[in-house]
Amino acid sequence: MYNITVGGMHPSTICVEMKKFSASLRGLLDVLTSEYPEESMSEFIQNFARTDEVMPEDRTLGFVVANRDRKVVALSFSHLPDEVMREVESIAGRFRDSGFQVEIDVS
Repeated sequence: MYNITVGGMHPSTICVEMKKFSASLRGLLDVLTSEYPEESMSEFIQNFARTDEVMPEDRTLGFVVANRDRKVVALSFSHLPDEVMREVESIAGRFRDSGFQVEIDVS
């Protein structure tokens, strides 16, 4: 689940399937560093937001909270497979290189 603040635009929480998570996290950096964040946010939603019906067996593994103006990204997960965690760490480095403060919490 994503909660993203970009300028005056604050969309509803965006649900992303786990299989698209790494790509969506890379896409989030593009949104947060874009000269046209509103347009980039619309593309992000089109590319990554889950559109099918939520089922009872679905579960939320974590949250990503991002604020473009404050240059902060916080990631919190109940569990991540080791391979995905390595990708998250790598992508987090790109956020840091772009001047963002990044917090990662895996319980």
